[in-house]
Amino acid sequence: MRPGNLALNPQNRALWNALLKLKALRRAANFANTSMHVFAPNMFDLYGTTLDDICKHDSSLRRNYADNVFASASINFGPRATAYVHTDHLNLAHGWCAITAIGKFDPRRGGHLILWDLRLIIEFPPGSTILIPSAILRHSNAPLGDEQNERRSAFLQYSAGGLFRWVECEHQSQKSFFAAGRKYSQSGEERWRRGVGVFSQWEELKTRIRPEASAV
Repeated sequence: MRPGNLALNPQNRALWNALLKLKALRRAANFANTSMHVFAPNMFDLYGTTLDDICKHDSSLRRNYADNVFASASINFGPRATAYVHTDHLNLAHGWCAITAIGKFDPRRGGHLILWDLRLIIEFPPGSTILIPSAILRHSNAPLGDEQNERRSAFLQYSAGGLFRWVECEHQSQKSFFAAGRKYSQSGEERWRRGVGVFSQWEELKTRIRPEASAV
């Protein structure tokens, strides 16, 4: 009915908190966070301002990382994690999901990332991170090779579309928003165009990441 932290039993809560404190996981999380900032700065700002707004209105909420714009994270522990073809339909439709591969396996023989709609099969070695619009792009990963000692896990970061709707509905459910006689300022098509508009173009990115000429 409203945004909230996932309800975990005391044992799982302690385990999750311990995982978040791991330096390696923090680095993986913030690498994905920084990657979005570099390659999709407008989307980064949308995620950041939305999460900031939600947390400002409810001080009981706890972010995974204070300096990270993703609202949620999951870990698929494996030990030979394989995702079947799917979309993450509850994520923000035009948003990005960060996927990081973890483990020890031969990426030439298994663990490939498959983007079905783009007809791409991508070698995805341990430690790799990719950001994709997982709500609308069908994706999966290939099983590992025949070596039984190979291991693969996955670390995922994302934000649910309902969080953005909650903010647009002035921090209430859509049902309550409509019951109060309120209306969205944009149609569904206009909202989609606005969402697509936060994607960055290469020419725009080049002006942001081009290093300044060194002084002679």
